Amino acid sequence: MAQGQWPALRSLTLRFKKRADCLVAVLILACVLMVGPGAVQADEATTGETPGTSPFNGTYIIHLSESTRVQSSGRPEPGYFDTLAIELFTKAGLAVEIVPQMPWKRQMELAGREVGHVIYPTTRIDYREDVFQWVGPVSRTFWNLFGFVDTGWSDMAFDTLLRDARIGVLMGSAREGYLRDRGAKQLVMVPREELLLPMMMADRVDLIAIGGNILRHYLDKVRAEYPEVRIPDVTGFKPYRTCYLYIAISGDVPQSDITRLQTQLDRFKTDGFFIENRRMHGLSTNLDSAFLKAMLDLDNNGVTCVDLTDIDT
Repeated sequence: MAQGQWPALRSLTLRFKKRADCLVAVLILACVLMVGPGAVQADEATTGETPGTSPFNGTYIIHLSESTRVQSSGRPEPGYFDTLAIELFTKAGLAVEIVPQMPWKRQMELAGREVGHVIYPTTRIDYREDVFQWVGPVSRTFWNLFGFVDTGWSDMAFDTLLRDARIGVLMGSAREGYLRDRGAKQLVMVPREELLLPMMMADRVDLIAIGGNILRHYLDKVRAEYPEVRIPDVTGFKPYRTCYLYIAISGDVPQSDITRLQTQLDRFKTDGFFIENRRMHGLSTNLDSAFLKAMLDLDNNGVTCVDLTDIDT
């Protein structure tokens, strides 16, 4: 980090810790309890022998989009995506098994060696093309680095952030791979996204790579549960990429199934179910929004990620 920035960071950290010692202790304990087992599980998955790709038995395994540990969080997006995926496979007449979410890296490792895993919402990027078949898009996101506003990071160029900042990111995610490829020097991986804000609050990381809507939800949740703690304002420093998100289906499944699923999703976008599902889960249904215009435009089928051109380097 550039000289002169540390005093601001240290001052912020001290002020925050005086008001939040109890909260941070709880959050750190949660990180230990949740990161530890997840990390061990990931290590076991990567160090053992990797069997050959299993044959497809005709049943798709749908991984729910939120861990059972945080289903009571009140976030609308997981329920929206789960309803969309389950209804999509049901309408397409395909057999499914529904399983709880597991750490993202573990899901990806299973998908790498077993056929028929359904994971969503997933970023469609080059190194996943040989692992998955794709149905979508079902959403779109802007990638950003978020941090506390008074720390001085917002004044720095993107490449400087990659070099100097400790950046928290979901283990095994597309964001992790992209930031690593761009030269990030101090990535701190967590097995679940809900750990990123606690890690930043506990001064374990300087910035976090997370979706803006998800982060806002976690901020609101912490403020509601711990009203006595003042959380410094958080802002996005550098939007650096926009990506369309898909339902990813692993392995050599019948192409006819993928065609049926895509056709059904397109029908959801034209018959009103796509919008109605958003309404049922409390999400925006403004047809004039750029987001919904992009989602309902079938010409965007197959669009992946685009780097933003206004990143300072």
